[in-house]
Amino acid sequence: MIRSTFTLSLLALTAFAGAGAMSGCSRLQAAPGAPPPVPTVVVAQPERSMVQDTMDYTGRIEPSQRVEVRSRVSGYLQRIVFRDGQRVKAGDPLFVIDPRPFVAVRDRAQAALAQARAREKLAAAQYERSEKLRRTGADSQEELERARGEYESAHAAVLLSQAELRSAELELSFTTVRAPIAGTVSDRRVDVGNYVTGASAQSGVLTTLVAHDPVRAVVDLAESDFQRLRHLDKLPGKVELTLGRGVAVQAAAVDFVDNEISARSGTVRLRASLPNADRAVMPGSFARMRIPVGGPQERLLVPGSAVLSDQDKKMVFVVDADSKVAPRKLVLGRLVGDKQVVVSGLAPDERVIVSGAAKVRPGDHVKVAQAAAAGT
Repeated sequence: MIRSTFTLSLLALTAFAGAGAMSGCSRLQAAPGAPPPVPTVVVAQPERSMVQDTMDYTGRIEPSQRVEVRSRVSGYLQRIVFRDGQRVKAGDPLFVIDPRPFVAVRDRAQAALAQARAREKLAAAQYERSEKLRRTGADSQEELERARGEYESAHAAVLLSQAELRSAELELSFTTVRAPIAGTVSDRRVDVGNYVTGASAQSGVLTTLVAHDPVRAVVDLAESDFQRLRHLDKLPGKVELTLGRGVAVQAAAVDFVDNEISARSGTVRLRASLPNADRAVMPGSFARMRIPVGGPQERLLVPGSAVLSDQDKKMVFVVDADSKVAPRKLVLGRLVGDKQVVVSGLAPDERVIVSGAAKVRPGDHVKVAQAAAAGT
């Protein structure tokens, strides 16, 4: 019993001594006033390159032509002769309105013309006979004048009947509604058997038709950017269009710049035309338009990952000659691959932090692990 008590006391003293030693080690490691380790960063000098300055805008693709197909005459829709979404040529029939009432009107006009021509023929014969009698003295001047008046009236009736016949034939031709342009037709907006109205502003749209080749990209330039372009020798003739991910950049020809600045938005409309024979570009989609400004200029480039954001400002951290971190506020241009164009705010010989910027603050002392060329 005495031996067991001695053993337990010895174990307790040993455990207490071990705990005291560990506590002493902890106090040594957390000693106050010890400086934190100096962070390590990777730096690179900006890369110099010839870069084309551009303006980037988001625009919308529009068809080169868009037509709302309406009927010019009123009547019951008899046939629809296209498939929804079909490609058509100019002049192809789309709808047929019941032509029978218009055929009847045309036939009446033809009959009226024939009657007028018969009267003209009779009046011409009478006028010719009156002229002969007047030369022999067998008829008076008054009778000659009356015969000439009847002939001229009959001739005018022929002209009127001809005009009415042309009008009737024209309205008859309008009973077949044809495609005014080549393009792609939308779906039908009215079914067979419905009464359609024409020749009025309230007439309903039967379908729409758009031309897909070419298409046009339209953007609204800010007034300041438009004035910047105006100060060049000439406006750009070509722009670059990016139509979506996985779609190659395409060149489009500028074919229109509006003649005034919008009082409502303070912008100027610019339009570029793009060939679209394969219909790869759909009207209504968005496109990124890159407008060149002047000629290529030498610019500094830094990795895009090195650029930091401070609300609406862009900056990078650099390491100065005293190995201290300093911020540089930048005016940026466009992206070239994964590199960001720097317009101003950075010197060519400064060392930009390209890795480790998240763990340092302005004024910190750092250790440069390696000096790498831009982009490595």
